Amino acid sequence: MQLTIPQAAKLYGKHRSTIHRHIDSGRLSCGFRGDGTRVVEMAELIRCYGEPKHLPEEMQPSATDKNGDMQQAMLQALQAMHSELVALRQEVAELRRLPSPEAPPKTPPSQTSATQPQDEDLHGLRSLVQSLRDHDRQSDDTSDR
Repeated sequence: MQLTIPQAAKLYGKHRSTIHRHIDSGRLSCGFRGDGTRVVEMAELIRCYGEPKHLPEEMQPSATDKNGDMQQAMLQALQAMHSELVALRQEVAELRRLPSPEAPPKTPPSQTSATQPQDEDLHGLRSLVQSLRDHDRQSDDTSDR
């Protein structure tokens, strides 16, 4: 629980300047809220000044039924999650009893779509290259004569 400097001073019966002086000297550490207000943790105040004589209202046990309602709601949520967990475990057990589906044979990693077998000439490129080579050989043969 974080308290502002005035709240801490009121709780411990000290002047605000005393708390500021203790912060500046390093005896008491503090932090800052998003708006730039200095705040001191309750645990830090207890470490430095001991237990306060009177607890702030936020820390006093309340006699309201809010806690009971909250506990009841949490208990219901916990029971619902438990029953869902039991149902899911039963479903997993049933699925494990089923025979496994037959998987299609996997292609070995060495033969993928990027590496086609040598026999296939899908776009006719190999035959085009071969015909160009043959043509070059023929022209070389005729020029040598």
